[in-house]
Amino acid sequence: MKLSIAPIALHHYFDTDKDQRTILEIVKECGFTCVDYDIKADYLNGDYEEHAQRLRENLAELGMSAPQGHAPIQNPFETGDGTDVEIFLRSLEFCKIAGIPQVVIHSCEIKGASREEFIEKNVDFYRRLIPCMEKTGVCVLLENIGHYEQDYYLRNGMELRELIDRIDHPMFGACWDVGHANLFWKKDCEQYSSVVALGDKLKALHVHDNAGYFEKSHRHHRIDMHTIPYFSLYDSVNYDALIQGLIDIGYQGTFNFEVNVPVKTVRYSFEYKGEIVRKLEKLPIDLLKQMNVLLYNIGKHMLETYGIYEE
Repeated sequence: MKLSIAPIALHHYFDTDKDQRTILEIVKECGFTCVDYDIKADYLNGDYEEHAQRLRENLAELGMSAPQGHAPIQNPFETGDGTDVEIFLRSLEFCKIAGIPQVVIHSCEIKGASREEFIEKNVDFYRRLIPCMEKTGVCVLLENIGHYEQDYYLRNGMELRELIDRIDHPMFGACWDVGHANLFWKKDCEQYSSVVALGDKLKALHVHDNAGYFEKSHRHHRIDMHTIPYFSLYDSVNYDALIQGLIDIGYQGTFNFEVNVPVKTVRYSFEYKGEIVRKLEKLPIDLLKQMNVLLYNIGKHMLETYGIYEE
């Protein structure tokens, strides 16, 4: 199994359009040859064909690939009835030009919806994409998302599989977000059983860690931290359960990290002698590279331990 990365932390350091090649070169320097490409909404408002073609060429020249992409996170139900899918159609066109075979498109939260209403309206939303999917040949991946205080009903692999099965089209699959699942912990979601339930529908991963599920009064409260495995005292994802599940279903995708470290964090501003001071707001690029080299080696250790690492 190959390692992959969504280089979202680099977006805080570079112009992801102008510096596209630089970002890819840094990723490769850290050991990764596969990327999960984040398709920004800004790309799709302009000449996205040129951006996508340039991405295809840069990947080929660097000996890299983008096995999966991620569409902009927008919810057509917030301002309408879910029929405005234009940005997602453009995402599919972008992926076709760039040579990205599959793209994650989030399900849509519907405020106050029952579980059945959530499923029915999302089935209708996704089916609107089918003609463009068949035209472009780009598959759509649904991702588990949300927590107890949100109007989502995709807590585990069984619920995610149900939504995919209800759409009932072979070009839909699943992206299992390990960190999102951990927000429910074993109370409502267990990594192994969820991966097994997804089975042949599981095509991609978002691997990151967090503190898991705690009651509101106890430590962190379900924070989607997107941190590097083993980096926090309270990290609680069980990677043995995850990887054993991947092996048992014959998973063919990459082991894709979606960590947002290091990142410009939310800090209170510090003013000194009338000026805002931001000297330590971000790490220098050399340190960022070191962190991502370490991330690669952590992933390599995980996969080598189970005998499934691939260069």
